[in-house]
Amino acid sequence: MGPALNGVKKLFLISFSEVGQRAPQHANVINAAKDAGVELLAYTSILHADTSPLPLRLEHLETEKAIRESGLPAVILRNGWYTENYAAGIPSALEHGELFGAADEGKISSAARADYAAAAAAVLLSDDQAGLVYELAGDESYTLKDFVQELSKQSGKTIEYKNLTQWKCTPDIPQYRPCDNT
Repeated sequence: MGPALNGVKKLFLISFSEVGQRAPQHANVINAAKDAGVELLAYTSILHADTSPLPLRLEHLETEKAIRESGLPAVILRNGWYTENYAAGIPSALEHGELFGAADEGKISSAARADYAAAAAAVLLSDDQAGLVYELAGDESYTLKDFVQELSKQSGKTIEYKNLTQWKCTPDIPQYRPCDNT
């Protein structure tokens, strides 16, 4: 990877998609960027990585730590959920009249991938970004019930939100929170 980064001044590292393998994959990029003399590394982490209860935060925190320890000038873009994660369920909801989730009355502040991309571009085109952490999310929070109500309104079809029981632990995946029987 090193030769590919020769002459690169600013590098945008979008977190890899292979859960459980991200930290070592990211470390390879970070090390190559350092060796190539990259002047600014921008990394897409997870919203509130330092306080989030989500198991996905662990790999992002490990990557953020690796970036800090590398000494590379870096900016962290902590992205919230993508609106597209929810929009992907629209065709099925329209077909079956139901949308499933496990959020109860939890609020979501998603934003479109294009919005996060625009934020990243603004950061990469700006000066003096090293050392900054941006917590990025949508402007208006909503519940999945709100989402279904809007979907019903826009489609003219009656869609119901079906809240599923929350998944409380992951006993077979050691990097995630172990079962605590609560």
